Amino acid sequence: MKFSKISGMILFILALNCFIAPVNALNLEYYGIESRIQDDTTVSNVVTLTMDQNVTNFEYNMKYRALNINYESDQSPIDCQTKVTDTTLISCRFVNPRPGVQANVRITFEATGLVEKKNDDYQFSNFVSMDANAKRFFNVIYLPTSSTLATDVSNESFSPRNGKTLSDGKHIMVYWDKENVEAGDDLYFSATYRTAATNMMGVYGVGIMVVIAVVIIASLGMYYVRSIRRQDSVKVVMPLLKRDEKMIVDILRKHGDTVNQKIIVRESDFSKAKVSRIIADLKEREVVDVESMGRTNKITLKIKKWTKEDNKPQ
Repeated sequence: MKFSKISGMILFILALNCFIAPVNALNLEYYGIESRIQDDTTVSNVVTLTMDQNVTNFEYNMKYRALNINYESDQSPIDCQTKVTDTTLISCRFVNPRPGVQANVRITFEATGLVEKKNDDYQFSNFVSMDANAKRFFNVIYLPTSSTLATDVSNESFSPRNGKTLSDGKHIMVYWDKENVEAGDDLYFSATYRTAATNMMGVYGVGIMVVIAVVIIASLGMYYVRSIRRQDSVKVVMPLLKRDEKMIVDILRKHGDTVNQKIIVRESDFSKAKVSRIIADLKEREVVDVESMGRTNKITLKIKKWTKEDNKPQ
């Protein structure tokens, strides 16, 4: 009788483990990290996880202290608990998960201490310990407004050096796009930059003519970025958008990039509150502009050039 009870308990524990799936037991279709460095060196982060199997539970670890953590999933409501010390552990479970539907999770949070001042420069560093296999891993760093990379040779300002750079006209972006990243890989990313104030101090001693030249060159460069490289910057932004956000973008494109918010509500079949929330998030991420028009808003797509490849859902 005692042996039978022990055997039953073992079988129960084994069965329970089949349903509890922390991140380190998962394979991910997509793992995306977006880090936006603010002027005060606080970093706003968005982590996007797309899992290739149905799960009820998972864990996500960060090797630093995270603040103002929020979670959402388009699979089902999600309930998360956090343990924050010098590191951060997020434990989540899906409430009423739908069988056969991918789990798409988005975690937003802020962090301090990721940027270190080094002489006249600032260095952002992030260590990512892969606890899961990922078919695609995407990491993008947005430098503060008007900041520049610290060296004339761009890839000497960031690590790994196989990263790429873009600009949306306000921010320089450094990004890495990897495939088939394996659990156990240690990924380290850094970017060294200079602020506008530092750059101005560096040229002040050279003379006012040099300052004027820098302004002219910067203006021409800004124009070039906006007119020529918009399509590339979309490829950085689009992988981080959710399906609902992409639907809003499709409606804007259908109506020539500008449309009344009421039309978006009607054609998306979303509630007014949901549309307002999605548009507010897109505005914060500088994908759309919002102009108040009485009781409604006029929504304008900021980036005009889109490709069919950009519309593929994650």
